[in-house]
Amino acid sequence: MKDTKKIRYKVDPKEINFIDMIIKAYEGIGTVNVDHDNPGQIWIDVTEGTEAEVKEVMADLGDQFYVELIEE
Repeated sequence: MKDTKKIRYKVDPKEINFIDMIIKAYEGIGTVNVDHDNPGQIWIDVTEGTEAEVKEVMADLGDQFYVELIEE
């Protein structure tokens, strides 16, 4: 992806694989990365055009399990 931005989240570690599958299912809206130094923290590489959609998806997932936006 060109011109990417990182959005960091704290999530339930058991749900990271699920989050990755959901983001992948949206084909190209972002790439999930795991912060191995901080358990439960991920960042999603997004572009200006996909940032809002990723935030919306993550907010919806937050209705199902713990999701906290920690850095934009």
